[in-house]
Amino acid sequence: MDFYRHLFTNDGPGKAISFTLVYIISIIFTFQSLVTAYVGSTYLEQFIRPEFVGFVFAVSAFLAILITLLLPRLLRLIGNVATTILTMVIIMLMLTVVGLAPDPTITIIAFIIYTALFPQIYFNVDIFLETLIGVDEGTTGSKRGLILTLMSLAAFFSPIAMGHIIGDSNNLAGVYFISAAIGFLFIGVLISKFRHFYDPEYVTIRVRDLIKAAFVNRNVSTVMFTQFLLQIFYTWAIIYIPLFLATVVGFDWETISKIIAAGLLAFVIFEYPTGILADRYIGEKEMMALGFVVLAIASASIYAMSSAGIVAWMVVMFFSRFGASLVEVTTESYFFKQVKGHDSNLISLFRLTRPLGILVGTLVASITLFFVPFNLAFIVLALIMAIGAFSTLRIADTR
Repeated sequence: MDFYRHLFTNDGPGKAISFTLVYIISIIFTFQSLVTAYVGSTYLEQFIRPEFVGFVFAVSAFLAILITLLLPRLLRLIGNVATTILTMVIIMLMLTVVGLAPDPTITIIAFIIYTALFPQIYFNVDIFLETLIGVDEGTTGSKRGLILTLMSLAAFFSPIAMGHIIGDSNNLAGVYFISAAIGFLFIGVLISKFRHFYDPEYVTIRVRDLIKAAFVNRNVSTVMFTQFLLQIFYTWAIIYIPLFLATVVGFDWETISKIIAAGLLAFVIFEYPTGILADRYIGEKEMMALGFVVLAIASASIYAMSSAGIVAWMVVMFFSRFGASLVEVTTESYFFKQVKGHDSNLISLFRLTRPLGILVGTLVASITLFFVPFNLAFIVLALIMAIGAFSTLRIADTR
C-alpha cells in the first residue's frame, strides 16, 4: 500500500519492490554517507581541540543506540518507507547546517545528530532486503554479497569525489553540501518506487527480553560480537587512519583520498565472490576467521609506516579491506540466515553493533592515545582483531 496511507488503512500488499530497487537506494546512500565520513575528524578540529574529537563521535554513537532501540515503535506507527524518508530529511538538514557552520556549538550538535541517524538508514534498507529474501536462506549470502559489492563500488568512488570536492582550496564544507543534495535523489527513488511497499509485522519487546532471546542462541550472540569487533576496526579506519595520514605521515587530502580508494577497491573485488562461497562451498566460519587474521596483521603493520610512501599505504589499506570484506560478508550472511524481515528487534540489535563499535572504538582509541604514541595505538587495534579470530571458533559452520 502507499506509504502515506499506512496510517489510515490496512488493505494488503501493493506492487512488490524488487532487489534492483533495493540495490539502487543502497548505492545512493553509501555514496552519500561516505563522501563525508573520512573528513569528519579533520573538520571537527576547526571547532574543538583534537583530543575531544573522539568524544563527539562517542556522544553520537550513544544517541544512535537510543534511536535504534526506539525505531521499531516508529516503524509500527508509520511504516518503513515513511520512517526512511523522515530520517533522510533530518539528515539532509543537519548536513546543510554542518556545511554552513553558523556557530561551533550548533555545528557540533548538527554533526552529532546526522552521524547518529546515518546508521538507521542501514537498518531500514535491511528491512526491505530481508522482506524480499523471505525464507529463501540459500540465497542470503549471494544476495547480501551482491548488495555489499554494489555498496562497495559506491564507496570506492566516494573518497575520489571527496578529494576533487576538497581540492587545493581545502574546501571541507563542500562535501557536506554535496551529501545533502544527494539525499534528494534517495528520497525521489523511495517516493516513486517504494510507495507500495507493504511492511512486515514489527513486534516491539522489552530490551531486556530482546537481549536475553539473542544470547540464548550462541551462534547469534557470537556473530553479533564479531560484527561489533568489525565495527571497531571501521571506526579506527574512518576516524583515526585518515587523521594519522594527515597529521603524522603528512599526506595532503588528494593523496589520502587515493589511498582510501585503493583500500575500498578490495570490497568491490571480494565481497560478492565471498557471498557465493558462503552459500555454495565453504560456509562462513573459516572465511570469517581468516578475515580477522588479515585485519590483525594489517593493523599491526601500520605501527611501522610513519615514513612509508603512498604505494606502501595503498597495499596495506587494500590488504586490510580484503580482511574486512571477508568478515563483513560472512557475519552479515550468517546472521541473516537466522532471521527474517519481521524480526525487526533482532535486526535492530545486530545494527546496534555499529554505534556500539563507534562508542567503544573511540573510547579505546582516546584512552590508548593518552598513554602511547599514535603509531603504537594500532598494535592495540591488532590485538582486538585477534580476539575476533578466536571468537569464530564458537559458532557452528553452515557447511
